[in-house]
Amino acid sequence: MWWVIYDISKNRERTQAASKCMNYGLKRVQKSAFLGELTKNRAEMLAMELKEIITPTDCIFLIPCCLKCFQDKIIHGDFDEETVKKKGWHIVISNDR
Repeated sequence: MWWVIYDISKNRERTQAASKCMNYGLKRVQKSAFLGELTKNRAEMLAMELKEIITPTDCIFLIPCCLKCFQDKIIHGDFDEETVKKKGWHIVISNDR
């Protein structure tokens, strides 16, 4: 599992980053956060592509997350599991429920 989280100042570049993440099969979990399965090689390829579109003041994180770590996630706040299921996302576990 890989998280891609970004803070990009310009709309055009943000849209490009989102498109690249989705092209790699990542699922959007928030406006600037994506999650999905990637090999290390594909994560590095995505990182290179994202690096090409950002400015020096922007920031992109690609963070590996093992399945065990992801299963131990904690979610606070409003979270509608039915909406998530309709989008085809899978909820592994939520310790807050």
